[in-house]
Amino acid sequence: MNNPRILALFTILLWSFGAYLTRLIALRSQFLLLALAFLFAFLTLLVVNGIQHRGFSFINRQSLKLGYLLFGPLGYFVYSVAYNQSSRSYNSISEPTILNYTWPVFTIIFTDLVFNRKSRRSLLFRMVEAAGILLGFCSIVILATRGNPAAFQINLPGIFWGLLTGLSYGVFSAYSSTIQEDRQGVFLLVATLVSLALIAGFAMGELDLLKSLTLKDLAAAFALGGLLDGIGYTAWIRANRLAHQQQEDISAIASLMLILPFTSLLIVSLLLGENQLLQPYFITSLLLILVSSIICQKTSAIVDWIKPEGKHS
Repeated sequence: MNNPRILALFTILLWSFGAYLTRLIALRSQFLLLALAFLFAFLTLLVVNGIQHRGFSFINRQSLKLGYLLFGPLGYFVYSVAYNQSSRSYNSISEPTILNYTWPVFTIIFTDLVFNRKSRRSLLFRMVEAAGILLGFCSIVILATRGNPAAFQINLPGIFWGLLTGLSYGVFSAYSSTIQEDRQGVFLLVATLVSLALIAGFAMGELDLLKSLTLKDLAAAFALGGLLDGIGYTAWIRANRLAHQQQEDISAIASLMLILPFTSLLIVSLLLGENQLLQPYFITSLLLILVSSIICQKTSAIVDWIKPEGKHS
């Protein structure tokens, strides 16, 4: 498939089931099914990259970096465990899904801190960027308080774990954007393998669940790991590479991801019966986090629209 837009839409379709599958796994297991998902992801990525490279010579000492070991597990082990725990704390997946989409905010913060971009940005650029971060913070406050800041009934564990998903994936995303395209496969293989090693010890404590696992449980783990993390990441990377080769607007491809929170929550509502989408505070929080995400990812374009002649980088 050589159409980047179709590939991007295919990826979005797969990832739209991420929240639903995460909830199914959280209902049954904290670690064991996630370990199986990491195993399925690793095996899928190994096969796909082996076919693409016609062998495994692409895995060598020169292609491995210490950063892969440090940052790779943030997008799998830390992210998935935190998502799982937040879902168990809320006893739903809708709230953790919104908190998960704070990752563009954390990507901006981490990139600015590590690469010191702010020193090379104009005041207007920093103000627009700050506005995006502020809207993300407002979304979190509305979600945490259910639209009533005076209620003081905040699910602190759920908020903590939910924000950790955004933080971990934000850092993972910022780091992975620095990796050359021909090394993305190795990076993802290392990320899934290290994540599997990290979660193995925790999963051992749930081995008694093995005998009670159903085909539906195993299918959920395979779909999350093999399809969403394995095939999904591969398709998304290929979509962006094809867009670059065909001189398509890569930002337009990336913008398709903005519908993902809505499709994810719609599927959760239809398949799990969670009705948070009907609550005004929840819709407000969702819209704010979406606008925050747009601002954080499109800061340069917004600055150009406000002040076309301004130099912001």
